[in-house]
This record gives sequence, C-alpha cells and structure tokens, in this order.
Amino acid sequence: MTATDWLSLIIVLVCLLLSAFFAGSETALTASSRASMMRLEKHGNRRAGLVNRLLAQRERLLGALLFGNNAVNIAASALATDVLLTWFGHAGVVYATVVMTIIVVVFAEILPKTAAFNAPDRIALLVARPMNMIVKVLGPVLMAIEALVRWLLKHIGMTVGEDQQVLSAREELRGAVDLLHDEGDVETLDRDM
Repeated sequence: MTATDWLSLIIVLVCLLLSAFFAGSETALTASSRASMMRLEKHGNRRAGLVNRLLAQRERLLGALLFGNNAVNIAASALATDVLLTWFGHAGVVYATVVMTIIVVVFAEILPKTAAFNAPDRIALLVARPMNMIVKVLGPVLMAIEALVRWLLKHIGMTVGEDQQVLSAREELRGAVDLLHDEGDVETLDRDM
C-alpha cells in the first residue's frame, strides 16, 4: 500500500464522517420541536435561535444538507474506487460499489439518522453552529441551484412557494393531539379539551 493509497483512505474516512454529520443534521433539524426551540430561544439559548433561523430558511438548509452529503458521498466513492481499482484491477469497481454502498447506508445514513431521530432537539442544538456556517459558505451556490430548480419546476407546471396545505392549522393540531392520545401521551380528558 502506497502513501497515496493511505491518504485516499483517510480522505474516504473523513468524507464518510462528514456524510454521517449531514445525514444526522438533516434528521435532527427537521425532527426538532419548533415549540422547544422557540422556548429555549426565549430563555436566551443562542443555538436554539440558530436552529429557528435555519428552519426559517428551510429550502436553503435542505439544499446545503443535500449538496454537502452528495458531494462527500461521491468523493468517498470515487476515491475508494480508485484505490480498489489499483489493488484489484477491474474487479475493484464491483468491490468499491458493494463496500461503499454498505458503509454509506449503514454508517453514514441509517446510524446517524437513527441517533438523531432519538434525540432530535439535543442534536439539532449541537449541529446548529456548523450547519449555519455551511449554509453561509454555500450561499451563492445554493442560490444558483434554487433558481435552477424553480425554473425547472415552473416549466413543468409547478410553482414553488405557494401555500399548498391540505389541512388547516386547526385540523393539523387536532390530528397531532389525536396521534399523541393514541400513543398514550395525552389523556382522554386533555384530548377532549
């Protein structure tokens, strides 16, 4: 194994860690409680304020998460393929595809998303600062991507940004209370109120 191979594998590992960060951040930020974040912000928690600001620009946030995650996954796969091609010849492409698929799905997607889903508020607060920085750094790229996406959707007959709620706010609230009641978190008397 050459020094270049070692460097490539280290970069693959860093890319996989970044992929896990982006996947966990996406789940944590989108699953975090808006009510909790607003309460924490009112009590002076700056990271909760960052979470609220990130969620207020949801399209830009999701663009940064998807851009970052796809970039590091593609880089990791390309470098792993290069190393395995060197080691195993043409069969290295198959090995890289199988190995990277398993590693990315298990360790860079399912594991961080499951962890984030189980503690969304806590993890959202942890990732707020780095995600805010990433959104700022990728701002110009994200604006160009958003413009392209809006243009493409407009040309297939979809207008982004129109309020297309199926349920009214009252119906959504009633549905949330009924769901919590069914899960045993809300007593019958409280639900009826």
